[in-house]
Amino acid sequence: MAAEKWHYNVVSLLSGTERDFLIRNNGEKVAISSLDGKKFGLFLSDICYERIVTDDLIKVYNQLSSEGRDFEIVFVSCDSCEETFDRYFSDMPWLAVPFADSDTRERLHDHFGSFEEYYPAQLVIYDAAIGMVVNEEGLRAVAKYGVNGYPFTVKRFYELEAAAKKERSLRSLLVSQSRDYLISNDGSKVAVSDLQGKIVAFYLWINIPDKYGGPNKLTLVLAEIYRKLKEAGESFEVVLVPLDDNKSSYEQGLASMPWLAIPFEDEGCEKLVRYFELWPFQLPTVLVIGADGKIMLKNYDRLISKYGVLAWEAFPFSKERLDLLPEKAKAAQTLESLLVAGDLDYVIGKEGLKVPVKELVGKTILFFFAMSDSFQCQKFLPMLIEAYHKIKRLDSAFEVIFVPMGYMDSGAFEFFLRMPWLAVPVDDERIRSLENTLEAHYVNTLVVIGPTGQTITENAATWLKMYGADAYPFSEERIKEVEMAQTLESLLVAGDLDYVIGKERLKVPVKELVGKTILLFFSIRRSGTCRGFLPHLIEEYHKIKRMDSAFEVVNISMDKDQDSFDQFFSGMPWLSLPFGDERKKSLERTFGVNILYPSLVAIGPTGRTSTKNAMHSLATHGADAYPFSEERIKELDQKIDEMAKGWPEKRKHEQHKHGKLEWSCLHGLYRCGDCHKIGSGWCYLCSTCSFGLHPKCALKEEKKEEEEHDEGSECDGEVYNDFQDSEDSEDYEEDSE
Repeated sequence: MAAEKWHYNVVSLLSGTERDFLIRNNGEKVAISSLDGKKFGLFLSDICYERIVTDDLIKVYNQLSSEGRDFEIVFVSCDSCEETFDRYFSDMPWLAVPFADSDTRERLHDHFGSFEEYYPAQLVIYDAAIGMVVNEEGLRAVAKYGVNGYPFTVKRFYELEAAAKKERSLRSLLVSQSRDYLISNDGSKVAVSDLQGKIVAFYLWINIPDKYGGPNKLTLVLAEIYRKLKEAGESFEVVLVPLDDNKSSYEQGLASMPWLAIPFEDEGCEKLVRYFELWPFQLPTVLVIGADGKIMLKNYDRLISKYGVLAWEAFPFSKERLDLLPEKAKAAQTLESLLVAGDLDYVIGKEGLKVPVKELVGKTILFFFAMSDSFQCQKFLPMLIEAYHKIKRLDSAFEVIFVPMGYMDSGAFEFFLRMPWLAVPVDDERIRSLENTLEAHYVNTLVVIGPTGQTITENAATWLKMYGADAYPFSEERIKEVEMAQTLESLLVAGDLDYVIGKERLKVPVKELVGKTILLFFSIRRSGTCRGFLPHLIEEYHKIKRMDSAFEVVNISMDKDQDSFDQFFSGMPWLSLPFGDERKKSLERTFGVNILYPSLVAIGPTGRTSTKNAMHSLATHGADAYPFSEERIKELDQKIDEMAKGWPEKRKHEQHKHGKLEWSCLHGLYRCGDCHKIGSGWCYLCSTCSFGLHPKCALKEEKKEEEEHDEGSECDGEVYNDFQDSEDSEDYEEDSE
């Protein structure tokens, strides 16, 4: 809670052009000067935000007014139309900046910045007597401490926090002025003191029944966890904190719950919501409180959602037990635990055919998390279908299950009709559970479950793009096998396409390249980075060829027209795939190449990949990086690191007039401003204009030149880096996705 000083008085703060008044909802005008010397809150909000914010504030404001406290509120609307402003403001007993004065409203919103962390609105407490903001998070103080938080300053808030921390206990949380007991589901009273020494889960509950009108899944799973811990004799209790405003709903819900509860509409419920700083979108939730009243776990409901009944193993909620939970969950996971929930023990095929989960047990299952309106998913689907049919021919004990994500409409079902496999029904309650348990939070996530029901990998999408059906069964061991089996022929030969081309379209058989170190240069003429890197690559190519004739570069063009290919390739002294060659797409997938940016992949004499980042290695070390092995690059990097230990943090250069260059490690490319050669990795760099120097070029400057420049001056030069893609590269954006 930072305090920020204003440099003008209350009138200049709140007044507008030809306006020196605020308004009430009855149209009354109130002079801004009437707030001189007072404390008031600027309430920045709009009608879209939860009403509980405004309702709490109204209660506090009315009580303070009835007690004659010196406090006012000024509403600063975020609404976009006057009708919603009038509807929202009509319930407010305080003042407002007129809706018509949009300049003042925008100025105040811009000055106070983003909304608070805890609440989707803002109450900025301003003390006109001293011309200062005394709390930027007034709603937090109001929501947590109500009238007791007055005058809502930072100092007052932390005084209350310190007092609450000192007095905190299970009793202080659960006992109110009129009650020192809880109730059980049969209506009997249980003294709060009976919970002394226990770990207690506070279930802050809003009745959200399942689609059949029964208890929701969180309630059912928490009840099973409660039963297990009770049977184990653990000192554990659950207390229901009802936040529903329907008494019959409360009574019906409590009747099916085996634990204790705070009585309906008890003042203690609102107090706990404030104390734990919860908001309606965080409900329902489960918090675990220790015997000393301290919060042990704020989101136990998330563990329940992810691990189901197994979340009981987190007790007594120590770090050690929580850290062990993921491994225990993996060990206990089965296909049934993932896909069976009560009567939902099936997935669907075409025409709504129900396929029992038990028929899938023992198979390798690939869960395909996707959205019908995602361009990425639409583009990825044909690739997955092709791999699916190939894998099915190899192993019938393989299946894919589509898990529809996001907004569910007819498009999701139509998307499924294009698929040859099974699916979890649209809007099925198991979707959220699968997303949480398998940590599938993004579209195009492929999670593979093995025959025992355990997760094999969450990385199947990457492997399938790279290796297609050859990645099956998507294990680490299989991927290593595929990588070890890679040869130059497997990369560059496809049927009759067993050659590359040289100048004048001369065909060079791939077999003549076997046993050599090959650089695959994924190039695109329209890329400024690619054009800037090409001369450096040509220079280092000739150096390496003089060292070892068993070296070659093969250009893989990503250009979209023959003219671009011909123009760019004509300046290259090496080989190339022909323009439009079908092998290009396979190579792009295998090496994960982005067609908007150049890439350099090194293939060793055995045909295996040495590195996918040879461009960085070549730019950093030049021809010395050859043969681009991991050991060679590591050796060179260590030499630079040792040399760099004594180098200064900053340097000046006569060609750079905007301040000192800082010692940096750049993974991209730069052109040295001194020798004009390509560089990467360690360099002296201007972060503003991208002027960079090779370390050897920076260090040759005479030290006396440093004193001729102002160290504190700011860089106002133009961007120096000449690796800028041309505007027409936008044509490739769709393909890059």
